[in-house]
Amino acid sequence: MKVRYVSFLMMLIFAAATLASCGGGGGAPGSSSSKETGILIQSVLLSVTPSEDIDVVSRAAVCGDTPPLTDETPLTDANGTIEITATTSNLNPDPAFVSPFPATVESCSISYSSAVIGAPIIESKTIFPNCSFVDGTTSCTVEILNIARKTQWWDDVSSGKFAPAEVPTRYTAIYSCKYQNSYNKEGRLEGRVDIDLADWLSCGG
Repeated sequence: MKVRYVSFLMMLIFAAATLASCGGGGGAPGSSSSKETGILIQSVLLSVTPSEDIDVVSRAAVCGDTPPLTDETPLTDANGTIEITATTSNLNPDPAFVSPFPATVESCSISYSSAVIGAPIIESKTIFPNCSFVDGTTSCTVEILNIARKTQWWDDVSSGKFAPAEVPTRYTAIYSCKYQNSYNKEGRLEGRVDIDLADWLSCGG
């Protein structure tokens, strides 16, 4: 019985050590350093405006029911919204406690992954959002897929360099961001959103 008790105690110590080695605190997947920054990232939601269906080419004379047909809407960067919900990770602050807010998103790496066989590779990119967030929920406008990457995707497909097995072709855009709290301690947060790339008919209105 004594042996079992000691074994159980060792398991508890091992579990505590494992949790302690994970970098401090819980929070949303992809977030870190809540202990160091004093900020607990509760959720990061990434969405695309106006739709996850992203057009990659603008064609001439394809819009309308009768001639003269008009051109598609010109391509623009596909943007979206990152919604960050955060709170202080210090549940019992002492009178000398300094709020870690507002915090600032310093930089974000955008990468793109696809499970579709033959999907073109989309080059990753680093952006520098002008985005501060506070205790609560904050929304900021961010880039999802710019014109250059849309055009390259279409060139890769139309030239036959890549032949995705599914069109529309689904990708996951992954945002991995570095932020600083009000006293310049760094943490990380992550968000992701699915997007569908194709030659969508985009006639405006």
